[in-house]
Amino acid sequence: MKVLILGLGQAGGKIADLFIKDDRKSHVPHTMEAIAVNTALSDLKGLKYIPQEDRILIGETLVKGHGVGADNKKGAEIAKDEIEIILNRVSKLDISNFDAFFLVAGLGGGTGSGAISVVAKHLKEVYDEPVYSIGILPAENEGDIYTLNAARSLKALLPSCDATILVDNGAFLRAGESVREAYDRINEEIVKRIGILCRCGEIKSRKYVGEMVVDASEIMNTLRDGGICSIGYASERVKREGFFTRLFKRKEYEIGKASRILSVVKRAVKGRLLLPCNY
Repeated sequence: MKVLILGLGQAGGKIADLFIKDDRKSHVPHTMEAIAVNTALSDLKGLKYIPQEDRILIGETLVKGHGVGADNKKGAEIAKDEIEIILNRVSKLDISNFDAFFLVAGLGGGTGSGAISVVAKHLKEVYDEPVYSIGILPAENEGDIYTLNAARSLKALLPSCDATILVDNGAFLRAGESVREAYDRINEEIVKRIGILCRCGEIKSRKYVGEMVVDASEIMNTLRDGGICSIGYASERVKREGFFTRLFKRKEYEIGKASRILSVVKRAVKGRLLLPCNY
């Protein structure tokens, strides 16, 4: 599944940058490109993997490259006024090569929180590809203004895109750990889960094709109903069975394979989801 990621604001830009790092070191063909959008020049300069031409500074006249603080109303206003700058950069890429857009932002801040629904709405008006969002919810101890921003941003975001994957910062905190100390680890957890999802069905050569392959259409069908989504993760080392084992003990082999698949799925669902939920 090939996706174009738009990282909005500080958190969104950092996560988009990590997506590109993760994508470029994977053993399959590249599945991601990314654009970072911010009102703070220093945040854009701090990125390492997104090319310079794909880093967009907006609101320069209004905030002089210093960001909007936690004012997500101002972030939304700037995004509306300068949406053409963002769309122009997107249009320079061959969108026919992508299966979907992924917008990522911290919902508690200013730029990303305000801009994400604005950008999602305009992308849906211009392109046929589905627009998905990844919204990072602030932990309880991050402050009331961040909680208010997240509530306001989420209300505008849900009807603006095809599906929203939410990440609860608080769910990933360890005992005695602050959110600031956990940022890098949480970002890596997000990238690991969604990066693997996007690489489903992507192969380097025919000899690496598995017995069952999930492709982009199946992922998009899963997200088609929209609303809020959560993603779990589990892994298991695959035991290599010899040809004669598979041939003469086929029944035992098939039962064992099904049992392992069920076990991994259960661990993914019962483990740490990006957004804890009842199921």
